[in-house]
Amino acid sequence: MAAAPKHCPECGCVLDEDKPRSLPQLRRYFAMIRAFYFHWPKSHGRQFTNETECRKWLQMKAGHREPGASIPLVGMPKERAMFLAEAVIRGAGSYADVEMQGDTLIVYVPRSVAFGKLKHLAACALFDDVATVFHAETGMDPEQVMREYVRAA
Repeated sequence: MAAAPKHCPECGCVLDEDKPRSLPQLRRYFAMIRAFYFHWPKSHGRQFTNETECRKWLQMKAGHREPGASIPLVGMPKERAMFLAEAVIRGAGSYADVEMQGDTLIVYVPRSVAFGKLKHLAACALFDDVATVFHAETGMDPEQVMREYVRAA
């Protein structure tokens, strides 16, 4: 017997976990990232060299990341270790984020958004979370930023 379909509590539509991702959805996401990158405030403490760096950082801030390395610190101040790790990552042109957990430096890397790695509903949630992070970091309305970007194009 097949399981009953899940329904959205807001609109009642059927939530299909196996629904395939769509190319228009992915294009909209990358257009959103492009708009965020070009509207990123110069006064923000974090600046990006390109759209990809912006996207990966926003995705990791939204929790779409996994540990890439765990480095126990011995005899080095935590602040210096974090500064060094961030400098090495940027110098190598890699996309990663570092955090201290106790006396261990954790290097996080972004998870993939490839069609085969991220299902439709998980992609929808991630894309919404990235917009939420953008709003929290900049104070700007993501939808308004996208409208302004499209209008300017």
